[in-house]
Amino acid sequence: MKTGLPLSFFRALIWVFMGCLLLGCFSQTPEEIVQDWMDDGWSQVASHGEIGPATRHAVLRSKQAQSVEASWLEQGRRKTKLYRQQTHFHMVIRFFKEDGDQFAVVMKKRK
Repeated sequence: MKTGLPLSFFRALIWVFMGCLLLGCFSQTPEEIVQDWMDDGWSQVASHGEIGPATRHAVLRSKQAQSVEASWLEQGRRKTKLYRQQTHFHMVIRFFKEDGDQFAVVMKKRK
């Protein structure tokens, strides 16, 4: 007589864990996200807005655009800054906070 959980249960558990990894169920802190990009060869240029815990993030980058615009929200007011892509590619990681504000981290990588 067999005892314990069936093998199919463990397979299902592994699939759920892998799915969470792929879909981002295990959230990273803004510092970890920036460090991941730095490990990929990007360097941090600037940060805009009040940095704090974020619920989600978005990445903006383009190899064809002449410039990339960073935008963020401080106390409900939108602010922007333009980064020209002459010698470097620029990327903006925008983080969304629970209070509705946002902050942005600008990174660059040589063309």
